[in-house]
Amino acid sequence: MKVYISTHPFSKTSELPMKMLKENGFEVKLNNFGRKITSEELVKDLDNSDILIAGTEKITEEVFKNNPNLKLIARVGIGLDGIDFDLCKKYNVRVTYTPDAPTIAVAELCVGLILDVARKISETNYNLKYKNIWHRHMGMLLYGKTVGIIGMGRIGKSLVHLLSGFNVRFLVHDIEPDIAFGRLYKVKFVSKEELLKSSDIVSINIPLKNDTKNYISLKELSLMKKNSILINTARGGIVNENDLYKALKENIISGAAVDVFEDEPYNGKLKDLENCILTCHMGASTVESRKDMEVQAVEEVIRFKNNLPLKNEVFGYE
Repeated sequence: MKVYISTHPFSKTSELPMKMLKENGFEVKLNNFGRKITSEELVKDLDNSDILIAGTEKITEEVFKNNPNLKLIARVGIGLDGIDFDLCKKYNVRVTYTPDAPTIAVAELCVGLILDVARKISETNYNLKYKNIWHRHMGMLLYGKTVGIIGMGRIGKSLVHLLSGFNVRFLVHDIEPDIAFGRLYKVKFVSKEELLKSSDIVSINIPLKNDTKNYISLKELSLMKKNSILINTARGGIVNENDLYKALKENIISGAAVDVFEDEPYNGKLKDLENCILTCHMGASTVESRKDMEVQAVEEVIRFKNNLPLKNEVFGYE
């Protein structure tokens, strides 16, 4: 079987994923562009492989049309917004993902970004290094604050666990609330509007779907406290970037941290703002998490070859 690996880099943090593929007799072709592949490049570079080990690139119908041997997409990571499941059904292509591996890494980055924005760490570092300005910014404590979490799935729950030592109050908006977990951590489930109005920190932890596109726009940002901060480590497109720029520029909210963007690499107006921390879609970018994601994706590929049940096959995702 031929395997094309579009996600980049691959098997750099550990040799194990590539070793597993070769030991199981796969013919492997890598993305050699040195960056995230485009949909147009994927059409040709996939080279009619049987299996695609995918990253976050958008997989268009042209990919399926021009690669009729494709039977499995094994997504390295958790986001599935680049995959059209109607097309997968039409072309009889199965899909797996690795939902557990990146959880702690994304939650830890979220905590780091909260502290960074709250205490103005990056802003102070930039002023001292590049402007020779010695200025002790007056930040705010995380301790004792109200943290609003939109979406309490794997990552949202990990975030609750990590933040519990800061004596914070948790407000959560979730379409399928886990009441038992909520009781354990004294979570209060509330409406989206109440969460935005009452939280000092708002973290976005939902997937990008049709009904979550522009889920946070100027209307929602205007409900937030003036001294509040917004963190998005979920997906670009959930928060309207132009509206966030306006809210930060006009001090409608105090600060924000954004790890994910509608178009990546990002080169938009948020780069001009001192009160907005930007990172490069690096939520899962730890040595441990990357290794686990790649290994789990390869394990699914091996199961597929051997006609075994797939552990994390995706059904009915919209």
